[in-house]
Parts: sequence; structure tokens; C-alpha cells
Amino acid sequence: MPEEHSPSTKNKVVLFPKTHDFYQIELTRMLETERYGEAISLLRFLLQCDGEDSQIRAEWHALLQWLTSAFPEAERPEEGWQFGAVHTGETTAAEDETEQDMLRRQFQEKVHADEQYMERLLTSLTEGDMDDRKLLVLEQLAVADDARVDDALMLLLKERELHPLLQFSILQTLKRRGVEGEVRFMRGQEIIVAEVEATPLELSSFPSAAIAPIDRVNDAASVREPSLAYFAQEMWHQYLKLIYGTEIYRRLCEGEELEADAWAAALHRIVARLLHLEEEEFEVKTIYGITDNLRIIYERALRSLTRSLSGE
Repeated sequence: MPEEHSPSTKNKVVLFPKTHDFYQIELTRMLETERYGEAISLLRFLLQCDGEDSQIRAEWHALLQWLTSAFPEAERPEEGWQFGAVHTGETTAAEDETEQDMLRRQFQEKVHADEQYMERLLTSLTEGDMDDRKLLVLEQLAVADDARVDDALMLLLKERELHPLLQFSILQTLKRRGVEGEVRFMRGQEIIVAEVEATPLELSSFPSAAIAPIDRVNDAASVREPSLAYFAQEMWHQYLKLIYGTEIYRRLCEGEELEADAWAAALHRIVARLLHLEEEEFEVKTIYGITDNLRIIYERALRSLTRSLSGE
């Protein structure tokens, strides 16, 4: 765990664009795997660095306040985040069970102390922009010992206009709670039909055709440009969540093997640009064997990835 920083140590570490993106993704992974103590330590470290804009700093500060308030028991020195260390995310079954028991106990204590606590959590899902705090709310609701949560979350999906990532996260929460069956909801102008029990909980749980593009990128870039392979995996996982259940998602899952090459090339191209890597488009197309017969699929994939990941 990083030592407590005094004001004099601030500005000694500067977050450049690549570094900032890495820590943002690592922070998200910590929250998704319920490593709240490490997330708190990482946020405190990041808030002592320079290089990020004021909006990002404000978001980190708000998230830190939320974490320390919602999960006070997670703030333990021995579980702190260490500068330069990457957590493998591997835990034993006993540790997972203990974490779930702790979250369940904390939730029940808050409900007993405040009868409106669960209602406020549900309401918070529909307020403001999509951010990590909504994912933390769902983590609490996932362990809530109250059958009303299932109906409330289903109702939110069906009746409220929610961010695609929040819709997908609600499906995951319902699956974790043991809910089964079909649910229909709107994604823009498209009707989404999803089987709750079929919702993937991790990247490897998606259909093989849906993860084939990232496998291609990993094979092509893991040695020559490891950072591209890492960020491409995170970006692809995010993209699958954003399009889950849509016509684009169905076409991706039903696509032929060659189409995966076109998607991989598009993903590689976008991540390379974001990381300011000097790779020309013709080089990327050559790596993945993109010929004229795949050009239309490649360009369609570029447009879809760009629109979805930019929030359009």
C-alpha cells in the first residue's frame, strides 16, 4: 500500500494519457471484483498526482467519498493498492464467500438503521449520468435479502430509459440473484429480448464468436505491443456490454470466421489511434488479412465501435 502522501509530495507523479487510461481501467476492474479497499487506496494515490483534468479529479473524489461511506470496513491498510502492482484478481472460494457475507451484513445493517435505504439505492440508479457509483449500488442490491429487489430492477429495465451499460449490469445483477426468464426492454429504438440466466458475467462467458475478435488481436499484438493487447481486451469487453442483445450483437455472434478478422482489425486500428501508436491502416489490414471482400464489414465495424464507445 502506498504511504500517506503529504502535500509536499503532490506533483511528483504526473499521469500522462496512457498512464491515466491504465489506472482508470484498473480501478474499474477493482470495483467489478469487489476489491474496495484497493480501490480506495488507488483513488487516494491518484488524487495526489498531476496530469488529469479537473472533471476527472472531481469524479475520483466523489467516488472516493462514496466508497469510504458505503464500505467503511473495506478501508484496511493490509489490503491497500501498491504503486506499480497489478492485482491478478484471483481469490479463493473462501475469500469470495467472506466478501459476500460482509457485503450482505453491511447491507442489512443499513436497512435496519434506515427503512428507506433500499428505496434510495434504487432511485439513485435513475439519477445523474452513468458512473461507477451505480455499479456499486448494484453490488449492494445483488446481495440484498429482499425479493422486492428483483421486481424493482425488472421494472427499471422495462420502464426507464437507462444507459446501455447500466441495463447490462442490471441483467448481471438479476442473474446473480438467481432470477430466470425473459425480459424485454428498449435500447433507443430497438426492442431488446434477453434471457436473464444467459447473461455473461465475464468476458470468457460470451459466445465464442463474440470473443473471437479479441483473441485475434491478442495473438497479433501480445508480443509486439502488449499495451495494445491489454487495452483492446478492456475496450472489447466494454463494447460487448454496450451492444448486448442488439441486432449488431446477434450478427456478431452469428458471423463467419473471416468476419472476426475484420472486427479485430477495426478494434486494433481504434486502440492504436487512442494509444498514439504509429501504425498505418494498411499495416493493420495486412496483419489481419483484410481484403476487398472484407472491406465493408471492416468499415461497418469501425463505425459501430466508434459510435458505441464514444457514447453516441
